[in-house]
Amino acid sequence: MHRQAGEGRRTRWDVDFPGLIPDSPVVYRVVPDDGFALEGHPLHVVETGHTDTDDTTVLHVPSIGLVVAGDVAYNGVHQYLRESAGGGIDKWLTAIGTVLALNPRAVVAGHKNKALPDDPVILEQTRDYLLDAQRLLAEKPRPRPFYDRMLQLHPDRLNPGPVWYSALALLP
Repeated sequence: MHRQAGEGRRTRWDVDFPGLIPDSPVVYRVVPDDGFALEGHPLHVVETGHTDTDDTTVLHVPSIGLVVAGDVAYNGVHQYLRESAGGGIDKWLTAIGTVLALNPRAVVAGHKNKALPDDPVILEQTRDYLLDAQRLLAEKPRPRPFYDRMLQLHPDRLNPGPVWYSALALLP
């Protein structure tokens, strides 16, 4: 949080979205290992490791089968793969397995098309997208063919920008 709200904000977010993000000081309390309760219902923070970035977590509400998946799951949006070199996709696939093991009945993605439901099937869709990207990256295409192929494979997803940024970062 401190990295994104400090240096990350100055070098990226305020550059990409000038004047659009209000002041956002980092105010937080560390969640105890056993979680916390909301209206008598236990909530647990589950560490999932690397997904589209390092040190990702999800919030699990077992009483209602809810997982607020943050960056683990994408729902109808192209995935940010720029930080996937060196086994990042494999780690992300492991994170998806961690969330699937919670047997969620609803999964709220951190990046989503708001018109789509919060159905657990998005975990499988996120995984399938990663497997497609992993297969194509292994072929070591130039960035443009990778970009074009991912858009062909996933034409209904919003925001193709991350596909291009990822291709430029990961391919020669």
